[in-house]
Amino acid sequence: MYRTIFPKVKAYILHNSGNEEDALDIFQDAVVCLCRQIKQGRFNEKYEIAAFLYSVSRNLWINKVKKESRTVELKHDTDIREDYDFSNDIITDQKAKTIKEVIRQLGEKCYQLLQYAFYQKRSNDEICGLMGFSTVNAVKTQKYKCKQKLVALVESNLGFKEVFE
Repeated sequence: MYRTIFPKVKAYILHNSGNEEDALDIFQDAVVCLCRQIKQGRFNEKYEIAAFLYSVSRNLWINKVKKESRTVELKHDTDIREDYDFSNDIITDQKAKTIKEVIRQLGEKCYQLLQYAFYQKRSNDEICGLMGFSTVNAVKTQKYKCKQKLVALVESNLGFKEVFE
């Protein structure tokens, strides 16, 4: 990851009023975020790890710049090809298969509900409308059940623990 993704993050931060130390700190925070997402079973295998790390790094940098009240003109990412699949360089086939199997067992409705709730950060009201639940409480109940189901699937899947430890 440090050989393939970090240079792109570093270039972005250097072009946007940062320095190499900032880039290292931000990238390390992004890697920690990725590890946390995977450990909690919240990482979606549909996302490329490289794109995830780059996006998280970029967002962390933007937030840091805002927090420090710097005035910075953020430049567009011209060196990142959106059609390039970094995931083949980083994630193994076994990890991808394991994640897909857990998501398949989770079911489409739970998968979509968790996507809306945790990745897209949608409110329970929005989810209620999008997924056709009768009440917001029904969304909360189903979200809880889906999270419990995901945890149980991850814990019962020996391959998951073996691949990600």
